[in-house]
Amino acid sequence: MQSIVVYNIEVTVLYNTINKPPIKKKTVHTFIIMIRSRRSPTNGSAPLLTDTDTDIEESSSPCSIRHGKHTRRLFEAHGSSSSKNVLLFISLLIATNLTTCFVVHQWKSRRTIVTTGNSSTEKQESLPSCPKDMVEFGNWFGNTLDLKRKASFRDIRIESKSKNNQKLFTPVPSQYRKTFYYDGKKISQPIARALRSRDWIRVDDTDNAHIIYTYSNKADWATDLWPWQRFNYIPGLEKWNQKSNFVYYYKQYEKATGKAPSVYVPESYMLTDTKREIEAFRQVLEDNGKDHPWVHKLSNVNQGKGITIMAPNSPELLRLPEESMRAIDAMKKKNKESESEDEDEDEGFQESIIQRYICNEMTWNQRKFDVRMYWFVASLDPLVVLYHDGYVRVGNAAYSETSFADTTSHLTSHTGLGAETKANFRQFEEVLNKHHERNHRHHRGHHHKKQPKQQQQQQFPNGNTPVEHVRNQFKHSLGEMIEIMKDESFAVPNFEDNEPDISTENSFQFYCADFILDNDLDVWFIEPQNGCGLDEDYYFRLEMHASLFNGMVDILEEVGQKQEHQESLLPLEKSGNWEIVYADGQVYYYDGYERSTNKEGCNVQ
Repeated sequence: MQSIVVYNIEVTVLYNTINKPPIKKKTVHTFIIMIRSRRSPTNGSAPLLTDTDTDIEESSSPCSIRHGKHTRRLFEAHGSSSSKNVLLFISLLIATNLTTCFVVHQWKSRRTIVTTGNSSTEKQESLPSCPKDMVEFGNWFGNTLDLKRKASFRDIRIESKSKNNQKLFTPVPSQYRKTFYYDGKKISQPIARALRSRDWIRVDDTDNAHIIYTYSNKADWATDLWPWQRFNYIPGLEKWNQKSNFVYYYKQYEKATGKAPSVYVPESYMLTDTKREIEAFRQVLEDNGKDHPWVHKLSNVNQGKGITIMAPNSPELLRLPEESMRAIDAMKKKNKESESEDEDEDEGFQESIIQRYICNEMTWNQRKFDVRMYWFVASLDPLVVLYHDGYVRVGNAAYSETSFADTTSHLTSHTGLGAETKANFRQFEEVLNKHHERNHRHHRGHHHKKQPKQQQQQQFPNGNTPVEHVRNQFKHSLGEMIEIMKDESFAVPNFEDNEPDISTENSFQFYCADFILDNDLDVWFIEPQNGCGLDEDYYFRLEMHASLFNGMVDILEEVGQKQEHQESLLPLEKSGNWEIVYADGQVYYYDGYERSTNKEGCNVQ
């Protein structure tokens, strides 16, 4: 396109030349030099038209330009006349354009022959064209939920309150509607791109932005925002984002409700909370727990850091309860001796947890892998949380459950052996299908004569496919976590407080969570994450981000408009590929799912 614009004047001159008397050979030579150098025929840097040029009209002299009373020849007639080179140039230009148009036309629409019996018919087959802008790009990968998945949450409703008790949300001023501010960081660009694709306009400050997005949630100015603004900040995320707090609140919930521990979270103990918790872990070790591998994790670090795999009966594992007891005693002693309020009493003290290692783990080409999913708090008042498919991260070290001497082989993120491999959700589905088929053949070969025919193949609840079975566990575990953390991490700020954490009437936030699978296709919830990497090092991640964030922006718009007009929030009409897992006390539940308690252990040598 740039070349066409640059040579616009020159091609016009060529056209005039063809329809005029023949020009000299040197004229053609001069013209070719002019095209190559993009300068005037005088070999200088002056433009073709001078500053005094005001009116262009055709001159009686060939290839000349007249302005006012002055005429300036572009080419001087010298030598013999020849226009063959000019004609050749024009012919090539026309042929190139025709070829390009033909190729594009053939790519967008082609004809295929369909044979039926002895006859054949010709039909038109339309092929999807590449999206022309980010709006089309986002929609290209959005709204692909099948009817079965849509039906799982379309009937969810939020009970409407009476008009006397219904909360009134402040309308967004018209001059600030659909404006956004973001921190300008590369990691935030996928969100900014989605907002722009939905015709949102970026502004340079947070004072008057309708939506505010920053990667870091530490914002002291969150208390100075207008009630109608929406900021991706929800106070209290440290209650679940830190590993020790995550385990603590799960145990508190179990204690308060009398419910059994979550089947999705590995058996866990806090090593820096109370001596009672450490004694419980010591007792587990004495009851054959020492014959099992364990994972020791520091609380407030990510990306594979602060993790140590402890082999069965290893000295490190057997010493851990006593070392944790001494650490708690040292912390208490330091706290008593501390006299200065400015001194950090917990300096040098790192909270940690211990989790039972998941054995019989499913692998990806003999490599350890985990699955990162996404969840999105669309509204804090009322609390509405949605789920979205993610991608797979595959470790680069050979994986084996017979040796636990090297921690890196048991990690998938930042193993020190190069960046982890990634795969999209469609590839994940294919791997699940192959894994299920292998298990079916193995099961059929060993138990065909011992079990009834209807039990010879592993069946999933409600006739679900392997990927539906796994996805439903992701959704159930996330909904369960929101129910456990709702009062601690997702409570509506108290605006009557003298120092509220945030001054907006509603909030939103985008998060992720990591899971692993065992060979029974049972899901294990490793941890939720606040800081989700949004690199686009794979093309599928660009597609995934379009689906994630275009859908997220659509949902935020719909929630805002409905709340301004006091309309029922659910069902959402434009949820894209997001699925509701929690809605004002209603939790997604995987109906019919029961986890086997007879799990195989690690084959430690």
